[in-house]
Amino acid sequence: MGEQHSRSRYLLEDAGDYVCLQWCGEITVGSSDVLAAATAVTEASPGGPRPLLVRIGLIEHITPEAKQLLIRDDRSSRIAIVGTDDVGRVLTAFTHRSVTPTRYFTDDDEAAAWLLDDTRDHPSIFGESYGVQKAFTSEMRDGLLCVTWTQSIHITDAIAENIVLRAEFMNPVSCPPMLLDLHQVMSATDGAMKILADGLNIVALAVVSTDPRGRALIAYFKQRTHPPYRTRHFGSVGEAMQWLALTPTPWRPGGAPSAGPVPTRAPTLHRTRVLLSSDGDGLDRAPTSR
Repeated sequence: MGEQHSRSRYLLEDAGDYVCLQWCGEITVGSSDVLAAATAVTEASPGGPRPLLVRIGLIEHITPEAKQLLIRDDRSSRIAIVGTDDVGRVLTAFTHRSVTPTRYFTDDDEAAAWLLDDTRDHPSIFGESYGVQKAFTSEMRDGLLCVTWTQSIHITDAIAENIVLRAEFMNPVSCPPMLLDLHQVMSATDGAMKILADGLNIVALAVVSTDPRGRALIAYFKQRTHPPYRTRHFGSVGEAMQWLALTPTPWRPGGAPSAGPVPTRAPTLHRTRVLLSSDGDGLDRAPTSR
């Protein structure tokens, strides 16, 4: 087995093909625990999201705040939870609503086999296949929506729809600025461009790509779709952040607020709307039409 990292509340182990997180027994998992563990998992996978095996052991409780963070976490490609009995299954039942494909097991070998099985799709709550999910990561950083490509890939309609759905899920009310790091993505379908232009509820889009073809792609995107939000291409994240800092929204680097109301607009209707459930522990799906 790989390198181990001990924490007072959990043990993190790099198993090579996946990361293993072992929670200590007889503890209540809170939001600070989840944030610390998520950061450690991310640091253990500098090349991009990997499968995660979570042994819950004999933890006593998971707070509502921790549950909300767990169902929104997309730092792993898929998650296998290993418990000892049906008590653990009930304790983690909320994870069926996770944005990352998640499944409960009582056997380590079965969990690892599922994590490493690339022969079939493992859909998340957004209905996306495992292949689509691996295309990018998305997260909110101090009010900034960050989407980063994890591999060179053509942007399909399905990928564009999932970018929009994830963005709405993470920020359902306000219009944040968005930082899109394309890396080596150099092509997109016309349908994907229209979905991103019509569906993203953002106030500005800064696209980062060091390849000249990335600049050409964004120029075509603007000419083809006329997005309702300001859009600009940059050669580095630093330049993009400087431009976004001038965006007239309450967002500023580091989370410092600026004057002015929070920009909002009527939510765009998609074939599937992702809504917070009334108890805050998960998601409900409500079909809609354009």
